[in-house]
Amino acid sequence: MLGEIMYVPDLISKVAANALVASALLTLVILVLRRLVIRAMHSGGDFISDHRRRVLSNVKNALSLVLAFGLLLIWAPELRTFALSLTAFVVAFIVATKELILCLSGGILRTSSNAFSVGDWVEVGGVRGQVIDQSLLSVTVQEVYSDGSSYEFTGRTVVIPNSNFLTAPARNENFFKRYVFHSFSVVFEGGLPPEKVEGAIRQALDTAMAPHIEVARRYNALIEKRAGLDIPGVDPVFRLTMSNEGRLKLATTAFLPTHEAIAIEQQAIRAAVAVIQSWQREQKEKEAAAKATASLLPI
Repeated sequence: MLGEIMYVPDLISKVAANALVASALLTLVILVLRRLVIRAMHSGGDFISDHRRRVLSNVKNALSLVLAFGLLLIWAPELRTFALSLTAFVVAFIVATKELILCLSGGILRTSSNAFSVGDWVEVGGVRGQVIDQSLLSVTVQEVYSDGSSYEFTGRTVVIPNSNFLTAPARNENFFKRYVFHSFSVVFEGGLPPEKVEGAIRQALDTAMAPHIEVARRYNALIEKRAGLDIPGVDPVFRLTMSNEGRLKLATTAFLPTHEAIAIEQQAIRAAVAVIQSWQREQKEKEAAAKATASLLPI
């Protein structure tokens, strides 16, 4: 008998521990109390005074608050566990999809800024190429050799994740897809007049650019208008410097067709080399003539 009596509290605690049973019991109790209050208020007849209506309304609201507060207390441990589990899931999901989220964010940034479109030449994170495809996660480019001395396609296709646009600048080089400001240098001895080398290079560039000069002028004006800046024209620009050894360096910058820039550069350098070699032969002939004249003089 005593054992059965001691078993009752354990049973009650087990039932109370079950949130569903406890919620059902609490709801049942509140509904019963609500029904009893309503019946008590209507016990005086069909007509209910304003005072009783106010009391009935207050009691209903109080019972509803008790029910909500009681359910909150009953389900508090489960809600806490669910919140922790949900937080852990969200954190794990964000960590697992970090790169995906960054790529989507970079795609939104690229699209909203209208940085470039398919067909443009771009440079992103040291990779230069022509854009051949765009998606929400990446940009595909056909790589262009990017050491500044050549403008030929390498044959390689590079996929750039959109997350790079959040950390690296994207340069749109579409204007240089057809024409480019190309620079090269020629080094020669200080005794050679630089005007001769410059004249040879200028003549070679004018000859090579004769078929392209009108298109180059229009394209140069278009770039200037779009950029809103005063950029160098189509005429070559020369800059002369001297080394510590007394040698001269003539740097040339010219507005050339992109895919013919190297070939035109080679023509100009060959013309300059021809002038340098001609001057060197003249110097050797003069030295030889001077030595011959010196040998004929009486001692």
